[in-house]
Amino acid sequence: MREFYKNKKILILGHSTFMGSWLSMMLHSLNAQVTGCSIKPPVYPNLHHEADIDDLITSYLGDVRDFDFLNAVVQKHQPEIVIHVSAVSGFCDSIEPKELYGLNLLGVLNALEVCKQSESVRVFVNLVPDHSRSSLLRNCDKRNQGELDLFEGSFRSTEFLTTGYRNAYFSSHDQIAPKAVVNVRTLPPLGGGDWSKNNILQDYFRIVLKGKKNIVAHPGVSHALIHVMDALYGTLRLASNLFSDPLCQITDYKLIPEKDFYRDETWLTQTFCELWGGGATFSIQHNERFLKRASKNIDYITHSYEALADWHPQWDAETSVRKTIEWEKARERGANMQRFSLSQIEEYFETKKSEH
Repeated sequence: MREFYKNKKILILGHSTFMGSWLSMMLHSLNAQVTGCSIKPPVYPNLHHEADIDDLITSYLGDVRDFDFLNAVVQKHQPEIVIHVSAVSGFCDSIEPKELYGLNLLGVLNALEVCKQSESVRVFVNLVPDHSRSSLLRNCDKRNQGELDLFEGSFRSTEFLTTGYRNAYFSSHDQIAPKAVVNVRTLPPLGGGDWSKNNILQDYFRIVLKGKKNIVAHPGVSHALIHVMDALYGTLRLASNLFSDPLCQITDYKLIPEKDFYRDETWLTQTFCELWGGGATFSIQHNERFLKRASKNIDYITHSYEALADWHPQWDAETSVRKTIEWEKARERGANMQRFSLSQIEEYFETKKSEH
């Protein structure tokens, strides 16, 4: 992985998001030439500022709905791989549907059009969150399920657009410079620096840091506990494979872990309290209304998405929770979060190296 990405020119669209910030740091650690382009972070605090991402990569904060702006960035930096990270996932209280669709849909449309015209781009990856398998944006204060469906639809619309562009413009074997264009769907992951509304661990941090030691668990609600670096490592591995052979397989991919990574909320709260320490406790609350709301997941078409061959998360569910807690505790004691985040990345890469 290091050998492939060394000096590779990568453009991250949505680099100010949680996943985009971790992706920027991982690629920096792999010695890639990274350019980031996105809107300003949707909330404060945010990982983009906490880890000083602008110090690590070439960063542009601007409107991805502006074609000329995006095209100018691509023309200047000539990226070989473009990764789009869907904007503001998990912040449905911070943005209205019209703006969210504009950001996600028009942003991807511009990105695809720019990639189509660019001679340098070889791979385009649209990385989208899959909330349909989890309790969908559980803390968003929306009036009805239809509004939640509407927000989820903004991410799905980018998948349809990406597939349409691929079929129309990028799937021909007669291309002089073939390009690989794919959707990659992953579950909302864990990791330090995620202040999104649907991050249950952030809820727990708020409780224990305010001195309210007791956390309420809702049995029957399951959570996927995959670390952000495992999801992004799979994405980077896929991008490197497609770069070598862009037309080897025209399909979309899912990075969905095994059942062992889905844990009941009771297990999660108990594990969190044990790892956090400091007298944190939890109680169990049976709430049928909560369970009914959490179980209303959208059944989108997923059968056309292939599992990435031989991909599996390196860090198990407990390790993912522990690493997220370690990041939060480091921030609370005033550590340099860029340095700490990069150290976690190096630890992860060393683990992957020993795996092989």
